[in-house]
Amino acid sequence: MIEVELKARVADRKAVEARVASFASLEGPVDKLDSYWHGPDWRLQRGKRGFRIRAEGGESVVTFKTKKAEGGIEINRETEFGVSDPSAFIEFAQRLGCEPFYQKRKRGLRFRAEPCGRDLPGCEGAASIELVEVEGLGDFLEIEILLPDEDPAAVALAQGEIRGLLARSGLGPEDIEPRFYSELLVAAGLVARP
Repeated sequence: MIEVELKARVADRKAVEARVASFASLEGPVDKLDSYWHGPDWRLQRGKRGFRIRAEGGESVVTFKTKKAEGGIEINRETEFGVSDPSAFIEFAQRLGCEPFYQKRKRGLRFRAEPCGRDLPGCEGAASIELVEVEGLGDFLEIEILLPDEDPAAVALAQGEIRGLLARSGLGPEDIEPRFYSELLVAAGLVARP
């Protein structure tokens, strides 16, 4: 799965929420606790062999990504799978030499925006829009479209649609935050420097 997404800083949460609610349907609350881990060679290749364990809604999902960014928009090859016993998985990861790095918590609202898929071949449903507070960092708007593969034409269309949804939300290119959350947490002194 290819995830095409951006995040933007939000100064006026109520105004952005009202704008998003005017064109997207509210799906419900968001409360995600993400634990980031590094693989056994993390000291040599920090960020290259890591994975995330996400707890949300009573379920746990492990995700690993190959990340790249173009103009503040991430294009990630994402693989994820559910874990029925997170404690057992953590013990297994530690036995393999993996170590925890940091945690991130996001709370807010999730919306769905149509018409993703109308002009976007292979698009996996509507665009997801989340208006979240990231503990220690403030408010962000995240917009994401999922694609089945990294077809350059589909990625370009998704990037255009995401920029359009950003504008409809009342935000502009200057609000895009190109850094990863891990970089923001390190810069804020909330995570030890690698």
